[in-house]
Amino acid sequence: MLPSISNIAGGGLLPTFAVYDRKATLPYTENYTIDIEYQPRPDLLLEMGYVGNVGRHQVIPLPFNQAHVCKPGTTDPACHGEQYTYGYWVVDPGYNPMVLPNGSSTQGNVALFNFEGGNVDMRVPYIGYSAEAEKFSTVGVAAYNALQAHLEKRLSHGLQAGVSYTYSHALDEQSAMGLFFNGNNPLDLRNSYASADFDRTHVINFDYVFHIPAAAAEKSLVGKILNDWTLQGITVLQSGQPYSMIDFSGSVGSIFYSTSDGITNPIVPLAKGFTPKSAMTGHSGAFGYLGQKYSAFYPNAFQIPDQNFDPGLAPGGSEGVPPCGVSTTGAPLCDIFETTFASGQRNIFRQPFQKRADISLVKTLKLTERAGLKYSFDVFNLTNTPSFDIPSNEPNFGTYNPLPVYDATDPKGSFQAEYPSLPTFGYVHSTTGSARQIQMNLHVTF
Repeated sequence: MLPSISNIAGGGLLPTFAVYDRKATLPYTENYTIDIEYQPRPDLLLEMGYVGNVGRHQVIPLPFNQAHVCKPGTTDPACHGEQYTYGYWVVDPGYNPMVLPNGSSTQGNVALFNFEGGNVDMRVPYIGYSAEAEKFSTVGVAAYNALQAHLEKRLSHGLQAGVSYTYSHALDEQSAMGLFFNGNNPLDLRNSYASADFDRTHVINFDYVFHIPAAAAEKSLVGKILNDWTLQGITVLQSGQPYSMIDFSGSVGSIFYSTSDGITNPIVPLAKGFTPKSAMTGHSGAFGYLGQKYSAFYPNAFQIPDQNFDPGLAPGGSEGVPPCGVSTTGAPLCDIFETTFASGQRNIFRQPFQKRADISLVKTLKLTERAGLKYSFDVFNLTNTPSFDIPSNEPNFGTYNPLPVYDATDPKGSFQAEYPSLPTFGYVHSTTGSARQIQMNLHVTF
């Protein structure tokens, strides 16, 4: 049985579930390509091409019960009588709760404190279900465009080599289906349309095989040792993958999810005056923590979308946040903690450029007509070059909690943190790929 209105108003636990949209259509992609090949001589091939595709009706686990914005005079049935929008139970320094101006709360004139925070659970389209309930819907779009070039020297004089270059851009609203919506605001799906999580702008590959010339007669003992050696390898240079700045602590999108946003990737916007480039210190983040010179980001480059920052939610504004009032003891009290989602800043950062070279020395020895040996000496990541993973991208402002305190004598002090509080913010915790590895193999072939 679903929780009743009174249970919800008292903070009752709500079920979270996922369904598949009955109106779903079959996802599809349209692929197109054009290639031009030119062979200036028998052992040399040049190829250039364009590859592209578009995806339509991609499956996205879209939250369908996200809380609505409610305000006095609203006729929105999803508001269920609620006339104000708030995701927090704001209190004064004595922890006395806020009194709503018109006493619209089902608890008399005191602001509600639902399970998910504020009156979030009373502002959903389907009362009795969590705001994080989701529906797998075929509403996503995606695109990929790439210019590809390849130059190949075919085997001659014991050498075969090639170089490939791809300049591409992959875009989507959510990368991979997953269990949760990993875009930003599910009510504005197209606003999350940006570089895909797996996008790599530049990719360069070098591959080669060199058969070392024979040094002695084939059937001699020296020939069996020195002949039939091959040097082969591959080198890859590629752009890092894009990423966003995300905070799940409740400092973004609180009018929809309070501090219980476990279903979207709420993006922390850049502070005014900063660009993605100027927000970065120029360091990889691999050698220090926040506050040290090696952090990848300037901490003041990011700011939660509070009432002093676009898109801010001012008390008594058009978003339905209650106007300034008093607490149950009559102390001045303002709800200045509400936030909405940021806009258009998904995947605006990239991890560092990545480089890797693998090489093998291979020897083949024919024992009989049907049997032989193959020995290989392999070195992976020859130069032992590290490829750093993305820096810690969850600032965790720690500013908000289910009971934010407003102090009329020091409104600015109501915020527990002006800048990210996570001590490892901007610090690289791991690398991608492995360090240098050396191995030898001996295979019997027959």
